[in-house]
Amino acid sequence: MPDPSWQARQQAQQAHRIHQNHVRHHQELHDRARARHTGASRPHRPTSLGPVRGARRGGRVGLLLLLLAVAAVVHVAHDPELRTTVGTFVRDLLSAVQSG
Repeated sequence: MPDPSWQARQQAQQAHRIHQNHVRHHQELHDRARARHTGASRPHRPTSLGPVRGARRGGRVGLLLLLLAVAAVVHVAHDPELRTTVGTFVRDLLSAVQSG
């Protein structure tokens, strides 16, 4: 009759291998699904929590839009005819949105 501790160790190793195979299979399915959704050909790998790529460029675009908005407001504020035209356009737009 085999040693019970040896049998237990063998069963534990087998269970561990089964579990590892299951985890590996699940990860492969996850990687394939991610590749289908993102078009990426490489498997997903966790990255560090460093800065997001493109964050600096996004900041520049945001700053540019802010400057453009400020310039437009200043321009509209100096021209009374344009100010009236913009005000009418905004009121018409709001009424169209509210009426649905």
